[in-house]
This record gives sequence, structure tokens and C-alpha cells, in this order.
Amino acid sequence: MKGFPRTLILCLLALLGLGTSRAATPAIKAVYLDFRTQVMTLQAMKDLAREAADNGMNAVVVEWEATFPFEDNLTLRNRFAFSQDEVREFIDFCAKLNLEVIPLQNCFGHSEYILRHERYANLKEDKKDRSQVCPLKINDAEAVFRSIFGEIAAMHPSRYLHIGCDETRLLGHCPACRSKAKEQGIAALYVDYVTSMCRIVSELGKVPMIWADILLKYPEALDRLPKEVIIVDWNYGWKPDHFGKMENLEKSGHVIWGACSLRSHPDNLYLIQWRKHLDNIFDYVAYASNHGFAGIINTSWSTSGTYGYIYDDASEVVNMQPVREVYPHAGFDMLNKAYEAAISGQFHDPDSFLDAYCRNRLGLERPADIETIQEYFNMKQQPVAAAGDLASKTDAELARCLELRERLQMVKFAPAARPIAAHLELMLDIRINYLKFKILERDTQSPEFNKDRVATLLEKLDRLTRETEKLQKRFIRLNKDFLKDPEQSYNEWTYYGKMRNLVTILRNIQQS
Repeated sequence: MKGFPRTLILCLLALLGLGTSRAATPAIKAVYLDFRTQVMTLQAMKDLAREAADNGMNAVVVEWEATFPFEDNLTLRNRFAFSQDEVREFIDFCAKLNLEVIPLQNCFGHSEYILRHERYANLKEDKKDRSQVCPLKINDAEAVFRSIFGEIAAMHPSRYLHIGCDETRLLGHCPACRSKAKEQGIAALYVDYVTSMCRIVSELGKVPMIWADILLKYPEALDRLPKEVIIVDWNYGWKPDHFGKMENLEKSGHVIWGACSLRSHPDNLYLIQWRKHLDNIFDYVAYASNHGFAGIINTSWSTSGTYGYIYDDASEVVNMQPVREVYPHAGFDMLNKAYEAAISGQFHDPDSFLDAYCRNRLGLERPADIETIQEYFNMKQQPVAAAGDLASKTDAELARCLELRERLQMVKFAPAARPIAAHLELMLDIRINYLKFKILERDTQSPEFNKDRVATLLEKLDRLTRETEKLQKRFIRLNKDFLKDPEQSYNEWTYYGKMRNLVTILRNIQQS
């Protein structure tokens, strides 16, 4: 029996404890810090590291991006950049906890924060989309990334340097790349460039790591990839062959790591798919264990990795904003604990873990309280819209959330669990607030919308805006010690900005 059917059966047997003994979990067990849009305070980073070490982790993967204290590439620093002393302090702190800090430095796709600057803009694949380096500009790219990798490697004692190379959606986009792809195939475009980047990493004395998605899609590239490269398969809740046949990866001779996730698409500020992540963590840790993966990472994405740009003209980027903001990592205690449970083997299925989490972590004793919290985490939060097919789902979704919120107010959490409960309550309140807005916005998208309806609608929107501003203050207060700038994640770029804009439009209509 080969491929996914056998894999599924093995994973199910392992989870149920039947027919097979559970394989050892991967040797490297890592958590993830993503600083692309939400930047933690140094103390919050230390607290997370300490908890990770206490929970059996031995590595932290950090995507510093523009928060890294570059010197030779000083241009890249943003307003949240750490000092070199702070980075050393964090790495030293982790070392005392036996945590290896593994840096991730993108060099191909997801390079917006580099390519937005005129100093590096000659590397870009597209004139306006700053996400990807052109793989044919190897000589120029080698000079830039030898410098960038060198700075990163110098400050990290880790054996590894993760260089990303995922989601290179613009492969074959520019005329020169299209020509090479036509002659040699897309895989050649990818692997020639990645090989050059990996060679730089090896020359720095580090082991290069890359994500697996493009190699799974173009497996013909595997034979040309240097054997020392570690390949990290990311799976956030889909079948193992989602990007391509895992069998090709596993037979390639490369060391393989895996990655599950506690925050990923379609999560945002007002939508969190708890159950999907809970199942993913348990399922994929079991899969990685049964397939002999050498490492596992529990990723935590603060954004989708796509951006909107403000241009001064066709070539100069004034600013860029992540398309999606996500609730801060501080609110995801349950999924952090689920990862701990999965890698420790203490629990083999998500439901038994969730029951124990409610009783032991949250201190719940009454069956009704346990049932409420389990329903909270099992609730299938779905996207809604002000118009189209999703519009009809909004009312039912709001009614369900309001009913659950009423029950949540009655739950008796243990005193020590109140900080966790405060996040859960705020997350649900933000979703309720958002759903209320979508219902009001739906009226403005209707063909029946006219001036006669503006006054009533404006009155409701004014009240809702005040409610949103109270939620924003709660959000800032709850995350002020965790994020350097908590207001950034709940500002004009979220649905709150759309709400304020609609209020202004309705007032203008009313006065016209």
C-alpha cells in the first residue's frame, strides 16, 4: 500500500493507539516567531521562549525580516528594529534554555521588504509587484544575499539558516524568465537560483533550509538540488500530496522537516479557525513522526504574506500594508498547549486533549462550562460578505456567536486562567462586532438602498463604531506588553477603517 491511503491509515492507527506503536517525534521541535507585521517585545519573546522550553521544545525559528539590526544593509531596518544587543540577549537567553534560535531570511519569494527599496529594486521580477526576486539575476542577487546572509549568520550560532524560497508565484513572469522556462522548464528557473543561494549559505558554514511547496510541484528539480539542503514540508490541514507527491520528496535523499500551524489562512482579526488548527497539529505531528522527519515547526503567521502598496509613481513605493491582520499569538494558548501535547505523546487525539485542557489549564469543573468552551473551539468560523452568496450566512453566524457569548459570560474560569479567558472573550467580541458591521454594510450594497434609509443606518453605525473603539482599547490594553505597537493590528487598515469610511460617506449623503 503506497501514498496517501497508507499514510492516512497509519496516522489514524497511531492516533487511536491501535495496530501500531507511535513512532518517535522529530528530534527538532520548534516554535515560530513571525515579525513581518506583528513585532513582539523582547520580554514577550523571552516569556514565549521560556514556555516553549518548559513544554519540551528545543528550537525557535525567527523570521526577523525588517526588525533585524542590519548594519551593511541598514536600509532594510524598519521602526520596530531590534538593536544588536537585544538580538544577542534573546539568543543567549534561549541558549541557556537549550533552545536553538534558527533564523529565516527570505531571498526569493516573500522579499517585499527588500525589493520595496530602490537600492535593491533591480532584483525584482515584476515592475510593480515587489514580492519576488528574478531568478535570472543570479549575479546581482548573490552579491546582495551574500551580504544579507552574512549579517544574519554572524549573529546566530545555529547550525541552520532557513532561506524560505516558497510561494514563488511569479516564476516565468518576466520575458527573459519566460524564455528560459520555455527552453528548460520552470523547474530549472527555480533550482538554478535556489542552488546559488544555498551555496552561499554553505560557504558561511550553515546548513541551508527551504520550504517544500515548489519542489513538490516541480519534483524534477529535486535531483539538481544540493543534498545538504533540508526541505521543510508545510501542511496546514490538507492531504499530504496537496502540493505534489510526498513520495518524491521522501525518496530524494534529503533530510525532511515538517511544519504545522496555529495561525494561517483564512485567519484574521475577526475569524479564527480553531478546530482546523487543532486537528492539523495532532494529525501532522503524527504524520511527521511516522515518516521519520528530523524536525517539526509549529508556525504562527501574523499575516498572509501578501501586501497592498501605495505608490508615489509607477516605480516608487511609499508604503506597503499586509493584506490580512491576525489576532496576536498571545491569544492562542490552547493551540500552543496542543502542540506540546502532540509532540510529547501525552495525548493521541485532539478531543481527549481538549477535554483535559478545559479541566486542567482553564480549571473548569462544571460540565456546562466545559461544553461551552469546547463548543467555542469547535465552532466553524466561516467568511461572510455584505453581498453575494455569503451574505445570507451572516445573520445565522451572528446569532450563533451571540448565543455562545452569553454562555461564555457564565463560565467560571480558574483565577490563573483569567488572562487566557480575556483573550477568548475579546476574540469573540471582535467577531460579533465585525458581523454586526457586515449586516449594516449589507444594507448599503442593496439595490433598495436610498437616502431615506441613511439616517437610521447612520445612527446604528455610529453606535457600532463606538463599540468598535471600546474593543480596540481592550485589544491594546490586553496586548500592550506583548506587541511593540498593538494598535497597528487593529487600525484603519482593518474592517474598522472600512467602518469609519462608511460613516463619513453616509454623513456626506445625509448633508447633500
